[in-house]
Amino acid sequence: MYKVLFSLATISLLFFTGCSSERASHHQASQSAETDRKPKLVVFISIDQWHRDLLERYQEHYTGGFKTIWQESRFYTDAYHDHSATLTGPGHSVLLTGAYPKKTGITGNYFYDREAEEEKYCVVDSHTHVIGSDGVIKKAGVSPRNLLVPTLGDLLKEASPQSKVFSVSGKDRSAILMAGKKADGVYWYDKSSGELVTSNYYEEELSDFIQFYNLNSPVIQFIPNAWRRSKPEAFYLDNARQDLFAGEHLIDNKNFPYQLAPQSTDDTSYRSRVSRTPFADQYILSAAQHILNTQELGMDDSPDLLSVGLSATDYIGHTWGPYSQEALDHMLRLDQFLGTFIDTLQQRFGDDVVIALSADHGVLPLPEYLAQQGLDARRIPKTQVMDDMVAIESKLRQEFGIEEPLIELKEESYPFFNPALTLEQKRRFALEAEKLDYINRVIISDDLENSTDPVAGFVSKAHYQPRSRDFYLIFTENYLVSRSLGTTHGSVYQYDQHVPIVLMGAPYDAGHVSEKVSTTDIAPTLAKLLGIEFEGFDGTPLP
Repeated sequence: MYKVLFSLATISLLFFTGCSSERASHHQASQSAETDRKPKLVVFISIDQWHRDLLERYQEHYTGGFKTIWQESRFYTDAYHDHSATLTGPGHSVLLTGAYPKKTGITGNYFYDREAEEEKYCVVDSHTHVIGSDGVIKKAGVSPRNLLVPTLGDLLKEASPQSKVFSVSGKDRSAILMAGKKADGVYWYDKSSGELVTSNYYEEELSDFIQFYNLNSPVIQFIPNAWRRSKPEAFYLDNARQDLFAGEHLIDNKNFPYQLAPQSTDDTSYRSRVSRTPFADQYILSAAQHILNTQELGMDDSPDLLSVGLSATDYIGHTWGPYSQEALDHMLRLDQFLGTFIDTLQQRFGDDVVIALSADHGVLPLPEYLAQQGLDARRIPKTQVMDDMVAIESKLRQEFGIEEPLIELKEESYPFFNPALTLEQKRRFALEAEKLDYINRVIISDDLENSTDPVAGFVSKAHYQPRSRDFYLIFTENYLVSRSLGTTHGSVYQYDQHVPIVLMGAPYDAGHVSEKVSTTDIAPTLAKLLGIEFEGFDGTPLP
């Protein structure tokens, strides 16, 4: 039955600046080195919600990993997720497959499966279990089965079975969607147990070396009793916005210092709370180092791949916004954590390691902050959207002479047209909805194939019909819909799409490349470096 309910991430530039003939000639000179040299180890790091601006905005204050990136990497300054659905699941499905969500099948963190007629989490797998040090901890499991294309790791294992592929992250969907189906080990932080876990899709029992890490490096070891500012408060007032800002999703004692000490040995709220601190990323980087050491990655002639997902930026950004004092402090601390990790890799492996970094998406700054800067930015309550859709529905039902509702909301979130509607009636609905000031346009799935509209192009790249809706509401830029506090991402706008792409290692000259590139270019670039040929990439090797 149809129902009408609506819910809806400066030091001078070195060597070259990007689009000059010098860069082109230098690229030709280094082309043979890039083609001939195969690294023994590739480390790919995804920083969840790492918008390009976070790297540049504070770069004069970085002294660790971000400074190294700014000075010593091949840094693509104009890189984008050039698709809609700029969310954690779709974004991570793109990074190491080189394919858009319409091919990966990961159209959202959650999606409506038309065949199963139910909402599904992007990595859900009812045939698997989540396992930790003490065995099964969640009977509702996860796996990469919903991923429809191979990852770089899958291709590497096929080309070189002796190669090792591992992944570790603060989130299950990040670890799984970067690793793929043939990985030797895939691990993530589980908030309920406070330890690294995996899926029995990959291994029937948690590997001994991860059990050792859980026992000897518990997450509490990385978390101080309080998260305090790492610099004087005046520094944050000069470089971020004021604390206790309107729109923040305040927690606990509201502002710095945040008390983090557990209330008991089995404090599940503490285990979840630590994910929203910089120290969660330090924990994951330590786990990555443990995997490198115990599994002897990069120690033989078969190239190995390790993917690392750092999730704290996302949790912090959602809560306080990307320009908060909390976000600034996190960036300063992550700069140091990354610096230690990168230095260790380079000292140990030298020219035999290539390090790549990017992000799954960016984020919308708090609308209250944008409004303070003079921009047209607002929060739109979910109730307003629901009321407006009901009004449009009522008007058009009378106009069309149709008694049944025009729209069905599957699982109260996924809009589908009444099958009886004609294409012209669907377009009429779109025109009416576009009169609302918080809706930029409405993209109808029927029109995606032949549309020349750039926004429709973004949507098309994320539209896989068995797991997609009938139409998409593209909200007005800087408008945040259906979120009363904090902020989010997922739009087609630059603040969600613009992310860094970074390459570091012997094959890559340092410098800032201004040519516009896509996140789908990362996987083919690394595949070329590893000598892997594959025709299924949507992207192409980076210049």
